[in-house]
Amino acid sequence: MKSKSYNKIEELGKDWDLSKDQIAIVKLKTKLKERIRKRAQELDLSMSEIAEASGLTRTVVSGILNGSLQSVSMERLLRLAFALDLSIDLKIKGAA
Repeated sequence: MKSKSYNKIEELGKDWDLSKDQIAIVKLKTKLKERIRKRAQELDLSMSEIAEASGLTRTVVSGILNGSLQSVSMERLLRLAFALDLSIDLKIKGAA
């Protein structure tokens, strides 16, 4: 099987036959994971400390922060964000 690189999530979504909604969710989760990773580095907390604060296991926290856990729920991401004192602003808009 030949490997393929993607420069944009939209390209990957097209190849995987994902809807625009699914692509938007992937983008949102990716952005949130990146911000969580950055905040964890800023605070210089151990995986165990983050796990304890979030109520997640150290293994799950480690998997999310190092990218080895690919399927991550929004609930887990939000628990991590709140444990790291990040705030979440969510806007819900109707179609234009």
